[in-house]
Amino acid sequence: MSKIKGKEKAHPYSRKARQISRAMNKEALLSKAKIDRVNSAMSRGQKIVWFRDRINEDDLKTQKTWTLMEMRSLLDEYLQRNDEDMDELKTKREETRGLSPKEELFVQVVETERKEAKLAGLDVPDLNNGLVVKTLRIWDGDVNSITTIKLTKCKPTDADNEAISADPKVQAIAQATGMVVG
Repeated sequence: MSKIKGKEKAHPYSRKARQISRAMNKEALLSKAKIDRVNSAMSRGQKIVWFRDRINEDDLKTQKTWTLMEMRSLLDEYLQRNDEDMDELKTKREETRGLSPKEELFVQVVETERKEAKLAGLDVPDLNNGLVVKTLRIWDGDVNSITTIKLTKCKPTDADNEAISADPKVQAIAQATGMVVG
């Protein structure tokens, strides 16, 4: 936009005005895309920071790698981190007429995260790999260096159980094939 000369003198229906309009729309799209990338990186970063802090606690500090079931239990802990706040909001919703927009957004984000975890799984640090665990423990929290931490999809422990117990036909298929059908 700054490269366009004579933008102050442009007639509203001229080619220059259309050029200015295109440049402004392009800048708006680029800034929106940048904001979306930053927000996505921040949410991913918050998740990875939680896992880093959890594996650096005293009871897990000596562990070098995690099995799939241990990763699933960590994911369960991650998904339950907001349960107290959700209970408070639920009682507040019952006592009063409703929640503030900020609280509604919080509830919506938590519910969406849980649904995503059960359906497709969440991207979590690959704690099966000792190198990833070592990198995660020394990670300084910089959003730009998230790419150095390998992520893997992981579902919570109860996601498979719900899929199997939902329908007798699904149970029969799951037992016959040894696979989880959802």
